[in-house]
Amino acid sequence: MSVTELALVQADAWRVRMGFHLLSIRGDNPEDREALKALLLEGEQHLDALAAQATPEQKDIAAQLQASWAALSKRALDNPLATQGYADYSAMSEINTTTLAVDALVNSAEPTGEDRYLDITELSVAMQRLASEYAALAAFPSAGLKTGTGLQSMDFAAEARAIDEMLDELKGKYAGDKKAREVLAFIDQRWSFVRKSIPGMDDPNTQKIPYLFYRYATQMAEHVSELAQL
Repeated sequence: MSVTELALVQADAWRVRMGFHLLSIRGDNPEDREALKALLLEGEQHLDALAAQATPEQKDIAAQLQASWAALSKRALDNPLATQGYADYSAMSEINTTTLAVDALVNSAEPTGEDRYLDITELSVAMQRLASEYAALAAFPSAGLKTGTGLQSMDFAAEARAIDEMLDELKGKYAGDKKAREVLAFIDQRWSFVRKSIPGMDDPNTQKIPYLFYRYATQMAEHVSELAQL
């Protein structure tokens, strides 16, 4: 299994969590629900393909990933805040734990395949994780990753600075790679639009831009996925 393709699955898991919370923000918008269904189906198909590529030693982790994705899919499409208007903390907790289960399995895997553009894919993972937390807190102030997990609240300013540093380093590293350079330039442009809103996420009086963040984060992820699968 390709380590880069596994990282794409990891980024997509965070995108699914972001899509779950976007349903709350936009009132179970049919367009958003269809986009989420499409992402879940693509992830299932991608994991099926990875399972087919798995070595005998990787078969177990591949099966666990498929099962974890199925659990994430079931939870992501059932959002009581979006469909019924009430905050169900068990649903918020489960979207966290099912996303983290996929994330942890990817981190525990021992891939042997292609790692081309892995560092750019890891940038996408960091961005999607932050974007999903942004959407969670914009949807409901108590819906963050700590809900049901015991994790600490995200330090948005620190996460944003880390992404800044990763992006700067990658732009230098891939200055001679036309395709990667173009993707990183696109990411840099989109990131600059949403970057300034991030440090204020902890301030309830700060205006949030969750749909713009969702749209740009999705575009960045799609560009990275296309690059990584060339």
